[in-house]
Amino acid sequence: MSYRKIFWGVVLVLIGILFILKNVGVIFFDWMTIWRLWPLILILWGISLIPVKDYLKLIFSVVAIGVSVVLVSTFDKSGYYSFGWDGNNHRYEKNWEDDNWKEGTAEQELFQSYDSSIQRVELNLEAAAGDFRMTDEAPADKLLTFWKKGDIGNYSMTSEDDSTNRIINLKIEDSQVKFHNKGMQVKLGLNPKPVWDMNFDIGAASIDFDLSNYKVGKLNIDGGASSIDIKLSELSDFTEVNINAGASSIDLQIPESAGAELRTETVLSSRNFEGFKKISQGLFRTDNFDKATRKIIVDIDAGVSSVNIKRY
Repeated sequence: MSYRKIFWGVVLVLIGILFILKNVGVIFFDWMTIWRLWPLILILWGISLIPVKDYLKLIFSVVAIGVSVVLVSTFDKSGYYSFGWDGNNHRYEKNWEDDNWKEGTAEQELFQSYDSSIQRVELNLEAAAGDFRMTDEAPADKLLTFWKKGDIGNYSMTSEDDSTNRIINLKIEDSQVKFHNKGMQVKLGLNPKPVWDMNFDIGAASIDFDLSNYKVGKLNIDGGASSIDIKLSELSDFTEVNINAGASSIDLQIPESAGAELRTETVLSSRNFEGFKKISQGLFRTDNFDKATRKIIVDIDAGVSSVNIKRY
């Protein structure tokens, strides 16, 4: 049997094992980590060109992958790879607040003033890359607050009103790719009074949004190699969630008081749908879906991804 066939079979087995270990809490990683391990591709490519027998190439490849994982988990003190064993992901959390940024790293603050006549807001956010999180609620006189630190580029914010609705666009501009940069960290604060419709183009970003205190009408996420962690609320009568992702880690928390329906098409994914029952191919529902006065509809189209849904 050829090295190529054996190698890719081993790779698929290892990916499956990684997903299982992540789901049971033995290890922590996100798809940004996989994306940042691109130098390993060069190593494996080089091994494939060595003029030795196929079984030796296979051994060298497995050893290279194992050594890379050990080196990353042992010596990465910056949290760049976001990988750890048995809860060591706390190191990643600590790095959110560190000040170890090189001189000249740009900070940016943007905001929208609160207008009581605005009852619904459509927020369009271009995340691109970086670490995006929800901060505390915006001050009472602010509709939205946006804080960014990093050297990838600054953001522009535009808005327009239509009667009682407002559309806010947050787009990255002057994007720059630099060697030795630390990427970007963003904190987003929202006013809890209006209903929020959110459209996130997150690319290869990591988002961790606790939306449990906000009325969310629609949430659309388009991601590539991304990490998505969302906590939904029970404050809206109807919430529609659409997630389109490639190689991503997807974690959703849905309140037990809301009836939930899940439609999903996944190719090669690790899946855990807590509290859902299978109705038909690709369709799952909670027991209280028909009787619940508040409903959440989730549609996930994911490729090689980890999808975990929990009830709280």
